[in-house]
Amino acid sequence: MGKQIRMNRLLNPKSGRMLGITVDHPITRGVLPGIENISRVLEQVVAGRPEAVTMHKGIAEKVFPPHAGKVSMIFKASAYSTQYHPYDEAIVAEVDEAVRFGADAISVGMIVGGPEQTAQLTNLGRISREAALAGMPLVAHIYPKGSKISTPTESDAVAYAVRAGAELGVDLIKTVWTGSGDSFLKVVESCPSRVALAGGEMGDNLEDYLKMTREALDVGLAGVTYGRFVWQHEHPAAVIRSISALMHDDASVEQALGIFDETVAHGQEVG
Repeated sequence: MGKQIRMNRLLNPKSGRMLGITVDHPITRGVLPGIENISRVLEQVVAGRPEAVTMHKGIAEKVFPPHAGKVSMIFKASAYSTQYHPYDEAIVAEVDEAVRFGADAISVGMIVGGPEQTAQLTNLGRISREAALAGMPLVAHIYPKGSKISTPTESDAVAYAVRAGAELGVDLIKTVWTGSGDSFLKVVESCPSRVALAGGEMGDNLEDYLKMTREALDVGLAGVTYGRFVWQHEHPAAVIRSISALMHDDASVEQALGIFDETVAHGQEVG
């Protein structure tokens, strides 16, 4: 029962999908432009009304309290670094902490495609067991970026990544875009769990991201967990509302761009 209650809070009641925003980047990529003032970032993100925000425990404790109850918290329990340990995820939190913080899910990263995945599979299996015992939904960010992978966006590699998560009991798996709806369909069809899309460097502007999202939704995407391209944008809340229109109202890219323009024009954001 507890897991279903939390899942119901994570998923939009109209579409059954999840629009999530991540603010867990500094350990992985450094303190990027746009995320220096995390209090301001969270204020802008929450104003866009996503279903959930992913963060580490320190940010949850020090910055998130004013927004508690407005959006779901996904509690990040691992971290890797593109500069210092690109193939290894360190476990930095446990399920009991996620429960204590009132999270609606716990999130773990995993890099597959090399011998480094052995320890990470072990970690994910353990967290999966503990999450199930606590009635806590499990989200995983699984990328085929291991030392033996030459093309991380190749559909077979991405399908392997998401299926590995499903095999270990993950409820929603965030992964990379494969470049087209046809190739991403293979990923979705290979995974009995919900598949969500990462953002990262998959486009140059809002229209690119909306087109990518629309293509993925049309082949069965169950969610997105975007980060940099949202909070580095001049109008983060308007970006979130445009994506929400795609995901929950079945809007076209053109309609979603119109919602973005309307939101900005009417000042329906954090000032």
